[in-house]
Amino acid sequence: MIIEKTLEGLGLVLPDLEQLYRTNPSGAKFVSHVAVQNVLYLSGTVPLKDGKPFRQGFLGKDLTVSDGQEAARYAALVSLGAMKYALGDLDRVERIIQVLGFVNSYPGFAEQPRVINGAVDLFVELYGERGLPTRTAIGCHGIFGDFPLEIVVTVLFSGPTVRPPLPRDGRPAV
Repeated sequence: MIIEKTLEGLGLVLPDLEQLYRTNPSGAKFVSHVAVQNVLYLSGTVPLKDGKPFRQGFLGKDLTVSDGQEAARYAALVSLGAMKYALGDLDRVERIIQVLGFVNSYPGFAEQPRVINGAVDLFVELYGERGLPTRTAIGCHGIFGDFPLEIVVTVLFSGPTVRPPLPRDGRPAV
C-alpha cells in the first residue's frame, strides 16, 4: 500500500477500473489485461480525470507539450488503476517493463517523446528506477474520442494471483 499512499500524497486518485468498464463499455472486443507468468500486459489507456476525458485534441494545434505531459500522467494513472484491479496491490509491481505511447499529433508536431515523458515521470516518481521502462513514442493523426494520446504498459509483478480480466465489450467478467 506504499504506492497508493504516495499517490494520495500527490493528490491523485486511482480510477476504479471495474466501474469504468461497467459504465462505459466501448463495444470493442478486448480485455483489460492478460497475465503471462509474471508479466502483465495492459490494454491501452487514455487520459481520464474523474471518469471523464481529460485534455482532448491534437498536440501541436489544440494542446501544448505541457498539456500533453499532464494528459500522459492521467493515462498512466488509468494504467495504474488497471494494475491495481489485476494485482490487488500496486506494491506487487516489480518493474514497469515498457510504455508504448501514441500521440494524437498535428502535422509537423515532433515532440511525442516529451509528451510521453509525462507517463514515465509518474512511474519513476512512484517506483524509482523500477519505474523507468523501455519506451516508444509514436505520432499519429486521430485517436478515438479525440483523446490526445493512448499508452500501453507492460509490467513485471510478484506473487501468484491475478484477477480475471474485464471484457471491454459489455460482457460480464469471467
